[in-house]
Amino acid sequence: MNSTAVSAIRIGARLTSIVSPRLGAAWLERLFLTPSRLPIRESEEGSMASAERHFLKFDGARELPLYTWGRGPAVLLAHGWSGRGAQMSGFVAPLVEHGFSVTAFDAPGHGVANGKLSGLHELVSSLELVTSHLGGVHAIVAHSLGAAATTVALSRGVGVARAVYVAPTENPGEYVFRVADHLGFSRKAAQGARALMEKRYGVRFQQLRGTELAPGMNVPLLVIHDQQDQEAPHDHGKRLVAAWPGSRLLATNGLGHNRILGDRSVAEAAAGFIRDGAAEIP
Repeated sequence: MNSTAVSAIRIGARLTSIVSPRLGAAWLERLFLTPSRLPIRESEEGSMASAERHFLKFDGARELPLYTWGRGPAVLLAHGWSGRGAQMSGFVAPLVEHGFSVTAFDAPGHGVANGKLSGLHELVSSLELVTSHLGGVHAIVAHSLGAAATTVALSRGVGVARAVYVAPTENPGEYVFRVADHLGFSRKAAQGARALMEKRYGVRFQQLRGTELAPGMNVPLLVIHDQQDQEAPHDHGKRLVAAWPGSRLLATNGLGHNRILGDRSVAEAAAGFIRDGAAEIP
């Protein structure tokens, strides 16, 4: 979402929050479930051009574009909200070099996937569907809200040998308030939007928290999180690791929330952990 659009939304959000918090809540829910479609970056074009591509039926008229590289045990790359499969392409080369096949996807409403409304529920369903389509996966590398979706999918029975979370969102419910604050909505409107989404999907945000689900996990986890992350603060990663048995935290400095995905040393650390459990930045 560009700065002009954000400025316009802020003006309307402040006014709507005062006049009718109920309308503000409905508007915020709509915004929260309507991801931005970001174009592929030049740095991602090479990897994406070499991918095998096909589509997987999601539901109704919606399909998921799948991108696959290499041969070997399968590793699934999961983007976050307003992300895209291409955003995760920096992990492809190190994983293929270590003997893995790699699959990325665009969730509904993201990248080049059709559909418009898409939130955490759709990310979870996409993960479950793609994992089943692949006949199971050895590991998952997930970013931001994709990490929260992966935690939910693991709690529902998706099985992997290892997982890597990059800049994870530990508390999706808190994320609603962060987005609301950024766009100028009142806290009352944010609370209303949360309630609407809980009603839509039939689950409370508290039940989706990483710290709620982590104690029951038996999957080795590596969390890579930047100390200057402004979108999913570093504390999210620390809380998750503190609650998840057998997990480890690698801190980076100065890579932020999205640039961390294109850092080769981060990708090498993820690939090394998936291969043999090593957890260090090369």
